[in-house]
Formats: sequence, structure tokens, C-alpha cells
Amino acid sequence: MKLLCITDPATHPTFDTTVRLYRAFAQHPEIEFYHAPVSSVDGSGRFNCVRVAGLLSDDAFMQLDAQPLTSYSPAAFDLVFNRADEPVPQAFYDHLAQVEDQTRFVNRPSQLSYVRRKDFLETYGQQYLPEHIFSSSLEEINQFFEQYDPMVAKLNISYGGKGVYKIWRQDDQILTENVQEGLQTYPDLRAVLVHLTQLDSEGHFEFVEFLKNIDAGDKRVLVVDNKIYGALLRKAQAGSWVHNVTAGAQYHPSKVGPREQDIIRETCDYYRNRGIYTLGYDFLMGNDGNWILSEVNAGNIGGYDWLEEISGEPIMSRLTNWLLQFANQS
Repeated sequence: MKLLCITDPATHPTFDTTVRLYRAFAQHPEIEFYHAPVSSVDGSGRFNCVRVAGLLSDDAFMQLDAQPLTSYSPAAFDLVFNRADEPVPQAFYDHLAQVEDQTRFVNRPSQLSYVRRKDFLETYGQQYLPEHIFSSSLEEINQFFEQYDPMVAKLNISYGGKGVYKIWRQDDQILTENVQEGLQTYPDLRAVLVHLTQLDSEGHFEFVEFLKNIDAGDKRVLVVDNKIYGALLRKAQAGSWVHNVTAGAQYHPSKVGPREQDIIRETCDYYRNRGIYTLGYDFLMGNDGNWILSEVNAGNIGGYDWLEEISGEPIMSRLTNWLLQFANQS
């Protein structure tokens, strides 16, 4: 199989899943592996790539974007596996969508434009979510905040917990907490929304009640082509409520209970029918003590290697074998 992956190495720490996938692909006897920088996806209708083979050190991975690139037709590749971290410009997906008819994508870029947004989940899965609204109306958001203080605001497109803000009232001020910005103080909720809109110009965000059992962790369930690969529980260090590994959380063994299985079974076809095959379902513990759906991540899913480490199951090989089979489907 001639496989192309697209990413920006600078966005991946050394323990990141994409780094380990690159190593596995570069050494696989059935894979001729290539890398394309995110910045090289330019609408030309071609891929600018570098061949990657053999042992791949951390330093070599970080230097991939600096290597001389060769231009290829999309038809030269059997499969394209996009591993770009969000946020990326909408033009990135538009350029990739132009060549969907020339090669096979693990996740169709034209459809990722829709499903990567937080509000896509609202169209079919709102009954599985905690109390929430999607809104840009200050009046509506204020009403929700009066009922659910503290609450959480989620930017439309982000990763690693970077676009998630805890918001609460303290005396006559509004406080926010975010893994990148730390603790910030604002005179009122309007000022918070102005700041969020500077980060995400759309201004239409998801607001969610802050669950009292947040300390239980964040359960990530990996799903490939509607098949559940397993689950891992991500738990933040003491004093933090953001359970992303890239934000310092640790991962632990977990199980996929009947409730989570039912939710996945009832929702995963909404993605598969759009040509989206790799998913990361995130569950938080609801106020009633049951796991509740937080979000569904599509595209650059992490955790395959971590799940293999804690489960002892050959998760990486299972994913790679699926990629080989998927590339050969007519």
C-alpha cells in the first residue's frame, strides 16, 4: 500500500499517537509511506511529499517539513490518512476535497468540514449530552448561566482541551479558566464572549453545565469503521479539570459499558455514512453517576498506542491491518 499522511510535526509532542503511527508505518513491510506538510496542501491538485522509511527518531520526525518535497498526483496513493491537528483553515479541507475522486481518504475531507464542528452532534445526539445550548445570543447565554453556574464554553474547532473554558461568577466578576490562558477575570459575561469571539470569529458556541463528577475523568472510546477498539480513562493531575493527555493527564484502563455501547451503536452510522471511519467518543460522568456523552471527535484521533499499552491488545496492528484492507476496497 502506498500511504500518505498529512500533519504538522510541530503540533505533536514526542508521546503523541501520530508520532508512533509514523514510526509504525515507516517500518511496515507492506506500506510505502509518505509525509506531506499541512502547509503544502495548496489547492494545486497535487501532493507535495517526502518518503519516510526505516527507523524514525523524534528529531527526524520534527524535521520532516524541512525535507525536500516531491510533487505527486493524488492517484499515486492508495490511501490518504489526514493527521493534522486542529485548528486548520477551512481552505485545507476544501483543497483536499478537490481530489476526493482521485484517491481514497480514511476520512472524507469534504465531510470533515461538517462533522468536526461541535454543533454537528446536536443534529442527532442531543439526547445523549449534558444540559447545554448552542448560541451566540448574550441574553440566551445569560439565562443558561443563571441556571448553570459554573458552566463550560467550547470553541467550535480545537483539540487537546485548548478550546474549553470553565466560566463562573465570583462576587461581581466573571472568572474563566483554560489550560493555555490560566485564570482570567472579566467584568461581565459580555466581555468573556468578546474574548471567545476573538479566538473563534463565528461567535456561536456550545455552553454546557459543569458536571459535579468531572473529577471521575474523561473516558475515550476508540471506534474504527463502527467497531469498538476499546476505552481508556484520562484523568487530570490534582487541581485540574481538563482530562486531556496533551494537557498533562494520565491514562488508565477502562471498559466500554452497555450505556456507552448503545450510544455508539445508535450514532456511529451518522459518521460512517459520510465517509468518516475513525472516531473518538468522549464520555464524562453525569450528575447521576452514569457516563454521559461529551463529544465525538472525528479525523485525527489519538490514543491507539496508549490503549495498546494499557490493554495488552495489538491495537496498532489492528488499525494498520484495517487501513491495508480499506485501501484495497473497491
